[in-house]
Amino acid sequence: MSDEGFLKRWSRRKLETRQGQEIPPEPEPLPEAPHEEAVAAELPAVVREPDAGELAAEPPRLPTLDDVATLTKDSDFSAFVARGVDATVRRSALKKLFADPHFSTMDRLDVYIDDYTKPSPVSEAMLASLGHAKRLFERAVDEVLEAAGDDAQEDQQQAQQAQQPQQPQQPQQPQQPQQPQQPPETETR
Repeated sequence: MSDEGFLKRWSRRKLETRQGQEIPPEPEPLPEAPHEEAVAAELPAVVREPDAGELAAEPPRLPTLDDVATLTKDSDFSAFVARGVDATVRRSALKKLFADPHFSTMDRLDVYIDDYTKPSPVSEAMLASLGHAKRLFERAVDEVLEAAGDDAQEDQQQAQQAQQPQQPQQPQQPQQPQQPQQPPETETR
C-alpha cells in the first residue's frame, strides 16, 4: 500500500477516470493480526504478575488513633487519607497536620476574611492629618462653583435674549423723503 493518504488516492483515481486512463487494481491489503496480538507484539512486557506470596499476604493494615498519636510534622499522612480509613482517625490526623504553624499561620493574602461590618474608629491624629485634604476639596469646589457661576450668568443672558420677542425683520424699503409735519388742525370756536 502506498504512503499517499485516502483523499490523495481518491483524487488521483478520479482524475485518471476523467482522463480516460485505465485504473490499475488496488493491491490486496495484507492480512492483519488480531488487535490484541499486534499490541502485545509492539509493547515490551513491563507488567509483571504478582507472586504467590504477594497474593497470600494480608491487605495493608489501616491506621488507628494510636498511629495518630505517633505522628510528627515530618510524617507521611497519605495513609490517613486513603480509602477505608475511619473518619475519626482521618480527622484526628488532619487536625494534627494543620496544628503545625507552617499550615496554621495566616499569610495575610486572605483579604476577604475580615469582618468589615464593624468599622474601626478614626483616631484624632488621623483626622488632623486629613484636614489639609478637606481644605483642598473646598478650594476645588469653590473654583468649580465660580466657573459654573460665570457660565450660569452667560446662560441666563442667553435665555433672556431668547425670551425677548423678536420682531420679524421686514425688508427695508427705500426711504421716502419725509415731509415736514404740520401741526394738527384744531378747531377754534
